[in-house]
Amino acid sequence: HLGVDTVELQGEGFECFVKAGDQIDYDTLLIDYDYKKVAEKGYDTDIIFMILNNDTKELKKSLGYKYRKIEQIINNNVVITKNKKGKETVVIGKGIGFNGKKGDHIDDNKIIKTFMLNDEKEKNSFSLMIDEIPYDIIEFGIEICDFITSRCSKKVSKRILLPLVDHLSTTIERYRTGISLKSELLWDIKYLYQEEYEIAVEVWKMMNEKFNIKVDINEACYITLHIVNSEMDLDIKDAYKATAIIDTSVKIIEKHFKISLKNESLDFQRFITHLQFFAKRMIQNTLLSNDDMKMLLFMKEEYTEEYECAMVIKNKIQEKMKVDIDERECVYLAIHISRLLK
Repeated sequence: HLGVDTVELQGEGFECFVKAGDQIDYDTLLIDYDYKKVAEKGYDTDIIFMILNNDTKELKKSLGYKYRKIEQIINNNVVITKNKKGKETVVIGKGIGFNGKKGDHIDDNKIIKTFMLNDEKEKNSFSLMIDEIPYDIIEFGIEICDFITSRCSKKVSKRILLPLVDHLSTTIERYRTGISLKSELLWDIKYLYQEEYEIAVEVWKMMNEKFNIKVDINEACYITLHIVNSEMDLDIKDAYKATAIIDTSVKIIEKHFKISLKNESLDFQRFITHLQFFAKRMIQNTLLSNDDMKMLLFMKEEYTEEYECAMVIKNKIQEKMKVDIDERECVYLAIHISRLLK
């Protein structure tokens, strides 16, 4: 049962993928549950399970359950298996590979996280990295990835796990050896990515408490970039570049219109989202779709001052990044600047 008295919502916040009488398998997706929306409506979001048959093996057999098999053991806590489509999948759980061998069934009760690797290169990099990281840091990384995903309003890629765990491990090692890093972008990141930064501060607190350490608040800045990187599907270096592009754009707008933008406003957050996609296109050197140029020229004349500001941004970014920015980008940027200023 999803929530308490949620039947009163008459389906709002729920999306069903099956109906009465359908044949299902053990991994069939039954329903999508938007617990945030349910909570906002004032309902208890607890999920109540009723187990009608406690004979797990018999139940799995009746459902046609196929046990995962070990393909490769990375260490005592990490193994690689294959999903139904034959793609390699990483399975993490305490002791899941202990005394195991290729072909052994994986104990589902020990699994705490699964995810897929894209290719052999990623598999090798993962194997090298994960073998050097203590299990308590891996387990904590999984916990905070779930925390970030549940708290962030934007979609966070599952691929955040590996770079974030690696970063946490390095951070804790740096602290224990007395090395600290300072970020010149701390204020900019706090200002531009308010939601992500607030989540990162919570993660920073959790990390200090979990490992009984006192890492500097600057660490929240780096965690923020990992979250933003995951939202934009960029690597961490490109996330820095994107932040610099966004920061430059915001400062030019404030100077051009002699205003101070309020970063807590919804319009500002929407504008930052547009700038994120704008920055991603600049970094990846991709173009907007070929829209009707007549319409774009009309928009250019409609938003004269905003377009002038967009041209200043264009020239500055082209100078810094040595990229070409076409007129369509400037027109769309002008439209979004206009919406921001309303």
